Amino acid sequence: ASLKGYTASQLSFHMASVYLIHELSCMPYLSPGSIPKRVAELDKQAGQFVLPERRERSYPRSVKARPQKYAVQKANKNNASQA
Repeated sequence: ASLKGYTASQLSFHMASVYLIHELSCMPYLSPGSIPKRVAELDKQAGQFVLPERRERSYPRSVKARPQKYAVQKANKNNASQA
């Protein structure tokens, strides 16, 4: 197979599924003798579905602060006696 060494996450699912659906929908109209040739063609075309490598992040990963459940009012100078 031409996809040895590739994992499923390195393949374009959408493009592969569209291609396979098209090929399978055409199978009933083919003569039985031409099916092995189409399957071999499918194996040759499999290299087109390999995604390019992911680029590095341009910024570091960070965990965002979780928003507070209730609003917290800050004590200001005018209302310091009420706090």
